[in-house]
Amino acid sequence: MRLCPAIKGLPVFALLLCLMPAQAQDDLNGLYQLAVIHNADFRAALANTEAEREELTKAKALFYPKVQLGLMKGRGNTDRTTQTSIGSINSDINYELENYSLTVRQPLYNKETFAIYGGAKSYVTAQESLLEQENAKLILKLVSVYLETLYAQERVNLQTNKLEAVNQQLRQAEQRYNRGSGTVVEVNEAQSNLDIAKVEKIQAANDLLSNQQSMQILTGNTHALSAELMVGSLNTLSASEYSVERWIDTARQHHPELMAATLDIDVARKDVEKKQAGHYPTLDLVGVRSYSQNDSNNTLGSRFDTSTIALQMNVPLFAGGYVNANVRQSASRLTASEETMTAKSREIEFNVRKYYQNLIAQQQSITAYQQAVQSAKVALDGTQKGFQAGFKTNHEVLDAQQKLFTNQLSLTKAYYSLISDWVNLQFSSGLLTLDALSRVSQLFIAKK
Repeated sequence: MRLCPAIKGLPVFALLLCLMPAQAQDDLNGLYQLAVIHNADFRAALANTEAEREELTKAKALFYPKVQLGLMKGRGNTDRTTQTSIGSINSDINYELENYSLTVRQPLYNKETFAIYGGAKSYVTAQESLLEQENAKLILKLVSVYLETLYAQERVNLQTNKLEAVNQQLRQAEQRYNRGSGTVVEVNEAQSNLDIAKVEKIQAANDLLSNQQSMQILTGNTHALSAELMVGSLNTLSASEYSVERWIDTARQHHPELMAATLDIDVARKDVEKKQAGHYPTLDLVGVRSYSQNDSNNTLGSRFDTSTIALQMNVPLFAGGYVNANVRQSASRLTASEETMTAKSREIEFNVRKYYQNLIAQQQSITAYQQAVQSAKVALDGTQKGFQAGFKTNHEVLDAQQKLFTNQLSLTKAYYSLISDWVNLQFSSGLLTLDALSRVSQLFIAKK
């Protein structure tokens, strides 16, 4: 998976974003660019990953020489008593003391350092994989809120049409009642349905407002979405292009969380090596250049100018079982990392199978709902004609209208559920990238 270039150059991208026309930010691609800049959770993930990358730099530093400069200059006073043949002689000495040293230590062999470096490489790579997962989560959340908002807009429009139809039916019932050809029951039924339709529209408008607020929190976008689904393009989203086993194999190869879990196991192995290094010797090359004058009571009146270079080896002999305990502790954590990866693998496989099956089921549901909507339209048309001819009651007309609106709403929901299941299948397989987002964005066109 590759992250959007904007992620690696946020300041420049923010400037370019300000120059983008507003309509370019209304589709999914534009909204993603806004989310990258605006979403605090994702920006926190970026900052944390950048911080974790420094672990590799810190590990590399262990291989380089360590240079230390020591400086000391001051005054001293010593009250000295000297035993002689004639007795004790006391003297009070004031003197200046100086000590300058430059020490260079170059590690030559340290098993712990190699283990730390190997673990840091795996750890940083794991954190970058998790950043890719955060990017995929951002895309998934964006698509989810986008679809929920569009569905809420469609629901409001449908409830508005339903309200108009029921209101018209009430007027017809009242007219028939006034002419003496209708009953008060028909009027009351129509009024009851009108009241229910008003409540449903209020609920739909409230849900739309909630979804619009979620979109604003995610992207900072404050204007209403103006997109229309091209239903004919939905056939491009299919799970059957691959078998479910191939989707699972793809997830095992590409899912960022599985990659991170695999790297966490390697980090745990390197930690075991690091703890085992407590049994191994270390070898350093040490060079010292020093100058001292009156450095101690034993060297009063003396000056030393020294240069030394030496190999220094430290061999651990006994630490009371501390090293062995550390090794056992790290070995247990390695086992825990392996079990965590197994659990994550099973979870991802479950999700792939679930969304694969959901996607196939949604395709079948759409076909059924399309037929149901068509049948409901024919039934409503026939019921309305029968009502006008006196063969059908107002209650039957209202019932036919309700079935049509319910089927239309269910069909619309099935359209968006199909897209959602396809996106979730891509996410579960580790394939939810900007390319997948563009495929979803191409399903919609701007309303005129």
